[in-house]
Amino acid sequence: MKIKKVFKWTFIIAISMLALGFSALLVWSKTGTYSAGNTALSALLSSEDVTVTQDEYITLKPTQKVETGLIFYPGGLVEPAAYAPVLHQTAENGVMVVVTPMPFNLAIFNPFAANDVIEAYPHINKWFIAGHSLGGAAAAIYADNNSERIDGVAFWDSYPPDSADLSNIEIRVLSIYGTRDGQANTENFDVKRKLLPKDAAFVPIEGASHAQFGDYGPQKGDVVPSISQADQHQQITEIMLNFIFRDLR
Repeated sequence: MKIKKVFKWTFIIAISMLALGFSALLVWSKTGTYSAGNTALSALLSSEDVTVTQDEYITLKPTQKVETGLIFYPGGLVEPAAYAPVLHQTAENGVMVVVTPMPFNLAIFNPFAANDVIEAYPHINKWFIAGHSLGGAAAAIYADNNSERIDGVAFWDSYPPDSADLSNIEIRVLSIYGTRDGQANTENFDVKRKLLPKDAAFVPIEGASHAQFGDYGPQKGDVVPSISQADQHQQITEIMLNFIFRDLR
């Protein structure tokens, strides 16, 4: 009888601890999230060339018929809407873009979100996936396990985790990263190059900061950018379009 009571109370305590931990994580993810700036919010408005919808996903769909899609994984604790400036410009140039909101704004909790997107849009016959920061790491995990479903993966100031070795992957790979005086801003960036194919395209943006890949304000530990946010966004857009349509390799 006593054993049953001990088990009962141990179970109750364990469930309570899990519930408290979940609640703490939820509160932390909400209060610690970087909010989208005004430029990003403006880019979420539909235009003559792009229809924007926000429901399960943020979808930026060109008004013209397209067969190429880009799935985007946001950076850790960054509102998905913050990446709308670059992604709206990308959609204007003939790419349907789908941004996948993530549990607790952490893409690592759902790295295979792209599968549902691909199944939801069967008319798209060529898919690319991209991610910023932690979102790029999650995109690498997806690419490592689903390379047959995508045509390429792009890292925005990011690199794969050690568990996702893409060095022998047979799809196109792009790495866009910020630099100061020719040196990558991101810590461990050069060490992680071995996880990408030898023919991966590495494209630096001199003077770019980590946070300016989106529009969510300054980020702790980031470098001070020497180019404007608009300039950085324009360069990212052009590099992405070259990657998707002209193959940088």
